[in-house]
Amino acid sequence: MFIGKYDRSVIVTFLGVLSTMIGIYFILGVSEPMLTGAVICLMISGICDMFDGKIARMLKNRTDEDMEYGIQLDSLTDMISFIAFPIVLLYGISKYFEIALNPIITIIFVTLFTIGGISRLAYFNLSATKGEPVKYYTGLPVTTTAMIFPLMYLFRYLLPATIFVNIYLLLFIIVAFLFIFNFKIRKPKKNWWYATCCIAAFITTVVLIYMRYIR
Repeated sequence: MFIGKYDRSVIVTFLGVLSTMIGIYFILGVSEPMLTGAVICLMISGICDMFDGKIARMLKNRTDEDMEYGIQLDSLTDMISFIAFPIVLLYGISKYFEIALNPIITIIFVTLFTIGGISRLAYFNLSATKGEPVKYYTGLPVTTTAMIFPLMYLFRYLLPATIFVNIYLLLFIIVAFLFIFNFKIRKPKKNWWYATCCIAAFITTVVLIYMRYIR
């Protein structure tokens, strides 16, 4: 009835997309950006992306076409969740703190961030289609933005607003460089990495909620 392939791993991927769309609504769909909710949604999208691959590998009788479809779907999702969404979040932060971003610098930084991100994704897709076991990541994985930007966001409570917003903007060009810089990161052991990321996301969420609504 429908084109495409739909299994348990794809459902998790789509849950990540749902989280991203909710996060974007928190920025663009309300009169005052709900930054805490948006940042939490970014982390949830990252967790979903982390587990969809694990679930996919657990499925039996996956064909080469199924795996290729999953690779392409994952990268297209990453473009929205971990490249476009952080840029929307940047604009939301600027609006919330009523600090105007320099238009030329901002456009250059987010454009290079986008180019670096999609280049990294294309490189990953090319490597993944070879079917060789991956022991090292070359360049910074795009999905790390789901950790980098939420952790940076915590500094809003420690820095003056102007300094925070400008450092947050600067982070885009740094991450863009790391996306395409030819260095290797050893791929962490999955169970340890999953547990670490989930714990870090949970702690960050608790801190964000406490600082925003309880303190």
